[in-house]
Amino acid sequence: MNTVVFFKHPEKLATALSRVPFKELSGQQVLVKLHMGEKHNPYFMKPEFVKQVVDELKAIDADPFLFDTTVAYHGSRYTKEGYLKLASHHGFTPEQVGCEVVIDDTGVPTTVEGRTYEVATHLKQATHVLALSHVKGHIQTGMGGAIKNFGMGGVTKETKTRMHDGSYPVYHKDACTLCGVCAEACPFQAITVTKESWKYHKNKCLGCGACVDECPTDALRYQDADLQYLLACSAKACVRKKNIIYINELKRISRGCDCDPRAGPIICPDIGYLVATDPVAIDKATLDVIHTVKPDVFKKINKINPFKQVTYGEEIGLGSSQYQLIEV
Repeated sequence: MNTVVFFKHPEKLATALSRVPFKELSGQQVLVKLHMGEKHNPYFMKPEFVKQVVDELKAIDADPFLFDTTVAYHGSRYTKEGYLKLASHHGFTPEQVGCEVVIDDTGVPTTVEGRTYEVATHLKQATHVLALSHVKGHIQTGMGGAIKNFGMGGVTKETKTRMHDGSYPVYHKDACTLCGVCAEACPFQAITVTKESWKYHKNKCLGCGACVDECPTDALRYQDADLQYLLACSAKACVRKKNIIYINELKRISRGCDCDPRAGPIICPDIGYLVATDPVAIDKATLDVIHTVKPDVFKKINKINPFKQVTYGEEIGLGSSQYQLIEV
């Protein structure tokens, strides 16, 4: 059974790392995967804690560098140059965090479950990784944690776009009874149903899959697959055959993603941090721990079941949802 270590305060980081095989990163170049924040978003993981992690890596003679990928939407992080400038503005510089910052926008094709994902070049080449995931809500997946950090954050913008496009619903009129369940389930009012018609407003749809999940007659299906399934597959493409330590930060838990400049409000009190070697276990533990403080908060706020990514991850062999929680 996986061990997931919980600690409340950053001062316990070294103790928590001693409970997982952290020293296996000793003497290695270590890619530190994290999200360095969107412009105007105040919730992303802060450089002070990142520096603390970098210092722990250096203490075991590891050679760390911070890493992320460009995004598919236009903005500050669309190009490597733009992202590096924004990262610097947010405090992620060699002088402040103690190591280099690398942004990728090229990738290496990698096949998982019959689909090809372009894993970012530096990530594909890395053998030792430390994942820093700021936990938050997400309007398309309910929650973002370790699985999403790699599933969306570890691949090229072309792969990101393909996953999003593949999660949009396809309507099968012959199976539709105009019951209206899909319209009630949609968080974005992208579907309108009357006694005579079914209408889809694609400009409002974000491909979350709530309508597909709730349709009782199978009249709605994905163009490709559930976004949370595609994220789990993409994450598997990113992390397999690597030595990885995962740290999830359960603080500043906002309604929306770190990619969203309007991600507020905060929807759960600060809780602490989790450490593990399994992305499925740490995300399952994350959801369980948050549930004890704010029951079903992600489902209530974003109307999306965040546990699907954990279930899919376990089904495809990304990891195991079974864990033992240890507090230090």
